[in-house]
Amino acid sequence: MLSQLSRSQAPRPTAVADLCWGLAVISRDPTLADRAERALERDGVMVSLVADGSDLALLREAERSPAVVVIGAEFGEHRLEQALQWIERNLPHALVLVIVQPGQHVDAGSLLAMGAKGLVHERDIDAALGPICRLAAAGHVSVPGSMRHDIEPPALTHRERQALGLALAGLTNAQIARTVFIAESTVKTHLSSAFRRLGVHSRREAVALLHSDTALRASVLATLRLSREFPPSGATR
Repeated sequence: MLSQLSRSQAPRPTAVADLCWGLAVISRDPTLADRAERALERDGVMVSLVADGSDLALLREAERSPAVVVIGAEFGEHRLEQALQWIERNLPHALVLVIVQPGQHVDAGSLLAMGAKGLVHERDIDAALGPICRLAAAGHVSVPGSMRHDIEPPALTHRERQALGLALAGLTNAQIARTVFIAESTVKTHLSSAFRRLGVHSRREAVALLHSDTALRASVLATLRLSREFPPSGATR
């Protein structure tokens, strides 16, 4: 268990222009520290590595308190939550950036609520880590676009979710219209509205989004199940 540091030891970064910030990298990936250091310095964020390894206790044993903590999400939800809670108590001014591995699902909203200032896909470290650190220093939080609906689900209507789900199941607009007993022109309207709210432009893009967005996929599937259980009045089952 990590022991507490006094709050006076915690850094209070005020600008990325500070001469050199302490950087701690906590991950099982032995290459992450070097990649993070290079990515930050490439973007003008000067850092000095003060902790590097897979043991969370390194945060306590660091030669000086880190102003930036990069932590891998591969530890699993429970250990990651423990680490974020410890950092929040003992390094309240540190900028915590969480690295998400390919195919890994995390609860972005919960991680931000526990003090993470940014989430970065592992593949985007080189391009995104520096800008996201700068945004964090300015008081912003950042998540990949594919996770945005974990934080604020799109406000799709019931009919939009229904039409979207059937379209992604392979039904044509005419088939959707017959299935849910509405005009084909109305189906087109619902799909156009759903695509606009989701920020996509085609069924193919919508399919890709639903594959990557578990919250949105669950919402659409729940609507389809509800539609089958309670069909429109007068419809045969």
